[in-house]
Amino acid sequence: MKRLPFLLLPVLLYLAIGGGLARLGLALPTTLGAMAWHGAVMIGGVFGGLISVERAVAAKSAWAWIAPVAAFTGAILLLAGRIEGIEAITLASALLTAVTLTLWRKQPQPFTLLLAVAAGCWLVGNGLMLAGVDINAVLGWWIAFLVLTIAAERLELSRLTPKPPLAETAFIAIVALMLAGLFAVEARLIAASQLLLAGWLLRFDVARHTVRTRGLPRYIAVCLLSGYGWLIVGALALWANGTHLGGRFDDIALHAVLVGFVMAMVFGHAPIILPAVTGWRLRYHAVFYLPLALLQLGLLCRLAGTLMQAAAALQLGAGLNGVALLAFVVTAVLRVQHGPRKPNR
Repeated sequence: MKRLPFLLLPVLLYLAIGGGLARLGLALPTTLGAMAWHGAVMIGGVFGGLISVERAVAAKSAWAWIAPVAAFTGAILLLAGRIEGIEAITLASALLTAVTLTLWRKQPQPFTLLLAVAAGCWLVGNGLMLAGVDINAVLGWWIAFLVLTIAAERLELSRLTPKPPLAETAFIAIVALMLAGLFAVEARLIAASQLLLAGWLLRFDVARHTVRTRGLPRYIAVCLLSGYGWLIVGALALWANGTHLGGRFDDIALHAVLVGFVMAMVFGHAPIILPAVTGWRLRYHAVFYLPLALLQLGLLCRLAGTLMQAAAALQLGAGLNGVALLAFVVTAVLRVQHGPRKPNR
């Protein structure tokens, strides 16, 4: 059960990425559902499913596995053009919220509470989608789900570094500002909270120290720090746009956060989370920097395309981002260790 989602992931990624590229006019074999539901499949099906797997492993309860099953089922239905996929993903978000609340009761810490809040954001966004609310409001809640989930995980690890007494208070205030922006459907409040969150993470995350080390710790730190940089870019673009969709900076406002920040976190955490969840041993190698570099190059092309209103640059950037994601999956598969553990290089 724990390994099945990771076997399904490459197919979901390919179809979802193909749908996103098709929306930009790039021909790639995919489904009409992938084009229409690209965002819902990536955020709810892929990211939501993977986060649900991680929480189910932590919960050690059979019922917790219904959440990832519902998320991946919803993604498959959406790819097939079935609107019922949103209902399945909404069920997944409700179950994930229940699972994270259970984990918080077992371990009442700020980071576990924030994980529950993040899951609740996903649930609210899905509920708004079912209710037919404007997509800008939905996107805000969906993105907050991913951003706050990552922030919670980094908050947990930030306990390893000394912080002034007011640091945690500032963190809570930033989260409160983001939630206020979501309830008010005010993009600039959300942008301000993202900008402040990036600053907090750059200041207090252990990555600023581990980037000076070598091997896997340094690779993870590079992923994290690059992600924080793109979170800043996304926040500035969202502030300039004034909305998630419907402005000049749409593409970079969304993808600087969802690709630059979120995917960089996935790249960085995968060598640790994948073995913990599946039992597969993943040998680190410097080749992992290649997908990360492609991801950065693609985002720079998208940024240039947004600023210059150049469709060709946007297409090139999106294509490079797609190649980066698939290259990372291939790299991870090739680095799975089946024999005795070998030292990292």
